Amino acid sequence: MIKYDSENKDYYFDKYVNSYNNERIVELRLSMDYYEEIYSEGKNNILEIGNVLGFYGYCEHECIDKFAQSDDISRGGTVDNIDALDYDYTGRNVISISTIEHIGMKDYNNPTANDGLDAITALDKIRNESKTFFITFGPNHNKNLDEYVKGNLDDYDWHGWCRTGKNQWQYTEQDIKVWDMKHDDPYEFANGIILLREKS
Repeated sequence: MIKYDSENKDYYFDKYVNSYNNERIVELRLSMDYYEEIYSEGKNNILEIGNVLGFYGYCEHECIDKFAQSDDISRGGTVDNIDALDYDYTGRNVISISTIEHIGMKDYNNPTANDGLDAITALDKIRNESKTFFITFGPNHNKNLDEYVKGNLDDYDWHGWCRTGKNQWQYTEQDIKVWDMKHDDPYEFANGIILLREKS
């Protein structure tokens, strides 16, 4: 069961794998709870978009990442270089941690960048095809994605967190103020987290 309003002691701290002074401490705790929920259905139903969980020991599932390079792939699993726009999500439990906001942006030397509009296409595809989904991202990186989601919040079970200190986060439920949080301001890395899940 996912505990949205976690205390600092519940965060996922790992100073060796980039989870100690950024949004990962919250995202990883939440995503691992979700992973354990859906794992009971079998690992073959789990698809991760963006190569993240394998670095933290959760690597027994399929993972796609269009721009993953060999030195950027976790030791525990494999990652297929497949575009999120080309994948059939039917019947899959989809998990994506701080990845969707990069789709369609110039990040990772993307040769077909379109101001992040591909992220909207990918999100709609996931929402329409998947069995369940768990998607996190930081606001104010992909403005087109932000505006699209904010304009369609009734389509999601969504949650937000605002950063209140270097390693402190406040669960804001569905308070719209999370959308104003900016990257690297006032703290390094993301200062807000958005979680999107399917409507029940």
